Amino acid sequence: MQHSYASIAALVATGVSAACVAGQYYQGDAYAADDGRLLYREAHWLYSDDGVDYRLVVYSCPDGEPFVRTRDGHREVFAQADARSPEHSAQLPLPTPPNAVIDAGFDVFVREHWDTLSGSGISPVLFLVPSELRYLDFSARVLRDSQAEGAELRWFRLSLANWYGFALPHIDVAYDVQTHELREYSGLSNIRDGNGRNVHVNIRFPPSERRTDVAAAEVERAAAVRLTGRCMLR
Repeated sequence: MQHSYASIAALVATGVSAACVAGQYYQGDAYAADDGRLLYREAHWLYSDDGVDYRLVVYSCPDGEPFVRTRDGHREVFAQADARSPEHSAQLPLPTPPNAVIDAGFDVFVREHWDTLSGSGISPVLFLVPSELRYLDFSARVLRDSQAEGAELRWFRLSLANWYGFALPHIDVAYDVQTHELREYSGLSNIRDGNGRNVHVNIRFPPSERRTDVAAAEVERAAAVRLTGRCMLR
């Protein structure tokens, strides 16, 4: 699978200091929306370093080989249409604008704004779109409630706030109503296939793959893992 590294690179840490205080870990399995094939896995570590909260994300192929790269710790968005196309990049503005979201950062955004999202919703939400190399205005609102494996889930939808947004892809995410933990994701991934198309995936985050007893050494090992830069789908 050829892929865009854009928002992934902005989330992956390149180093962990001795002051690292680790916290949570969870894992998601991404399946193709059309035929249910397992495409890749993503592992998330949430930790604090020198009083600053970070999220380390490592994407891997079904065989466990990591395929994400880092970019010297800089907050940069970059995208590549396919393996034959040139890479385009841009520096993201600092400080980060209010209500700005980068990829998996939507997870934190939902939990921090749970009550508002469950009520009137929030618009605009500045969501980073890698192919545009910039933030676009999205709206976030509650979609529905459902039941799964004995838990009550609340679904939220992230879609473009412009009048033509109804015709464009959206992202749906489901959270446990009691714990506010991410359980499912449905929509376009920032991972591209060999033809340069973003893959439509359903990602499941089982509670059995979630831990809160992560040690700093585990985060250090994850941050130092060898990254191959690509994943081939068969």
